[in-house]
Amino acid sequence: MKNGDRLRVEDVSVIIVNYNGEKVIAQAVQSVLALRPRPLECIVVDNGSTDQSVNILHRFSDPLLRLVSLTENRGVAGGRNVGVANARGRILAFLDSDGEATASWLVRAVEDLVEQEEAGAIAPLVLMKHGQIINGAGSFLDSSGHGRDRLWGEPLAQHESIVLTWRGQPVDYPMGCGMVIRRQGLEAIWPLDETMPKWHDDTEIGIRIRQLGYHVIFEPLSRVLHHPGHSDPKDNRQRQHMAETARLLLVWKYYPLTRAITVTLHYSFFALTASRYHLSYTKDLWKTWSKLWGERKKIWAIRQRWRNKGNMVGKSFLL
Repeated sequence: MKNGDRLRVEDVSVIIVNYNGEKVIAQAVQSVLALRPRPLECIVVDNGSTDQSVNILHRFSDPLLRLVSLTENRGVAGGRNVGVANARGRILAFLDSDGEATASWLVRAVEDLVEQEEAGAIAPLVLMKHGQIINGAGSFLDSSGHGRDRLWGEPLAQHESIVLTWRGQPVDYPMGCGMVIRRQGLEAIWPLDETMPKWHDDTEIGIRIRQLGYHVIFEPLSRVLHHPGHSDPKDNRQRQHMAETARLLLVWKYYPLTRAITVTLHYSFFALTASRYHLSYTKDLWKTWSKLWGERKKIWAIRQRWRNKGNMVGKSFLL
């Protein structure tokens, strides 16, 4: 890369997707506006919020902030797509509406992108509970499409020394809250599949980055805070159903067909077994099957588009 083309924090478009985040959105935006050096812009995509989110955002007068208001909720993936389409930066950085940027977040991530041309994205160290508890120290996929956030729920003080030794390690995908992505060479990532109900948009990003021949690199000195849960369904069963549907959609799009069939049958078996205790599990299973069938054309189109890439799913993390 020529010196004149060297990436800088000033080349970063920070994108925040918000839905009914009136209790958290001001903190997220303020944390970005306080960064030094400052990014190019902070784009907030509001997914048709029905609370006071938009009014709160209008109180900010900083020219760095750009608000894109949608009339409907297009989900996390849809909001990210809109943010990317409106972004001007050479680097895309994503912060959840219940996230909080720290001073090291963009500085260290951009340094890594400059130093490592094979790095397509930087996965920061994501922390909870005012920075005391680890939300994720790099994320991984297993053979069934489950995402695993390394050291989730563990005290940072107890593990920080080992976490620092993981600097520069490739991981499977960057956690959505805090991921920083190179734009040039990775244009094919976008748009994301908006049929995902809530989760797994970040795992899809990781898969596509790897298939395009780049790495996702863990950087423990790039840090964000996360205060998760404000937008999750309050009902545990509903939350589990949404997560499982997203997982199956991911598996059918990117995993070998034999694996997709096996995983779906496994999920169906346990859903039917659970229905002996609560009939709602049968209803959830039917909804999931209907979703997979209804999206079959899109699923097949995505499989066809990505199946000829050189770094297919299954070469490293399907263990």
